[in-house]
Amino acid sequence: MRYSHQRERIFRAVAESCEHPTANMVYEQLKTDMPRLSLGTVYRNLNQLADAGRLKKIPLADGSCRFDKTTKAHSHIVCEQCGCVADVHLPSLKAIEETIANETDFSLRSYDVVLRGVCRNCRQLSGQNAG
Repeated sequence: MRYSHQRERIFRAVAESCEHPTANMVYEQLKTDMPRLSLGTVYRNLNQLADAGRLKKIPLADGSCRFDKTTKAHSHIVCEQCGCVADVHLPSLKAIEETIANETDFSLRSYDVVLRGVCRNCRQLSGQNAG
């Protein structure tokens, strides 16, 4: 992948974020400093960075994607109400790896697990609205 100033700024926007940003979030963050930047350019570069292994792409059930600076295997949990994403460190998947090997003769090389739930903020808002 050739060096591109725009691509490097897009990568840094994700790398410096704790939010697992969407392409739109990255675009909104950068557009003031980079007025010639388009949303399409952000999408294209994020996908190229994910394909090159520099970012992790997190596909969500609604068809949207979030991007993560941490590329090593780990899992995520997504709030079903507000869409926020957080890292989750699951216990060893050794038993699952063994089951996969026994049932399919595949050797597991990577995995993507996305769990769904409701975050604390949304639960508190629901409690406030209900009371």
